[in-house]
Amino acid sequence: MQVARPAYTLLELMLVLAIMALLAALAYPSLDSMYNDFKVASAADKIQAAMAMGRLQAINEGRPYRLGVVPGKGNYRVAPDSSEFWAGNSASSSTDSTDQPVILQDALPKGVRLALSDADVSTDVMRADATSLPPDSVDPSQYQAIATFLPDGTSRDDVRIVFSAKGAQSLVITLRGITGAVTVRQMTAIGQQTSKQ
Repeated sequence: MQVARPAYTLLELMLVLAIMALLAALAYPSLDSMYNDFKVASAADKIQAAMAMGRLQAINEGRPYRLGVVPGKGNYRVAPDSSEFWAGNSASSSTDSTDQPVILQDALPKGVRLALSDADVSTDVMRADATSLPPDSVDPSQYQAIATFLPDGTSRDDVRIVFSAKGAQSLVITLRGITGAVTVRQMTAIGQQTSKQ
């Protein structure tokens, strides 16, 4: 007659825990890389949406809109391209509620690096170790202009922004000034780009 075992031995429990710890240690790098890929894609989506919103508001309101970022931090802002919205006074002087402009302030996911790239020159605007500030606590004069959208739907300049994070696939957003069109591509190697599917 066979007697049922009442419990597992300590050796069996320790062996199972050791196997689970080994599997977790093997899986962590790929999970971390995948998570960083999601953060880079999220950052690119946020900036692409901010560009679309800035362009749309410029067309609708008939005045230029600017996209700016805080150097060294993860904050970005879209507001009319006027000194009253970028010189430290975020409130409009108009009292008519129908004339109030749209102002968007937000932050990119932590750990994402944003660099402006002009030809072969790359300028880091946000670092991977940057911690964003609460959007309402940033003084508008701290923002550095990246793009300005005009009422005819174009942009003042061509802009190329590279998003990257540790262990993640880099993404490139290109804004064509003459058309205002925005494209997102994956950067596969230095200087090479492929279309994002």
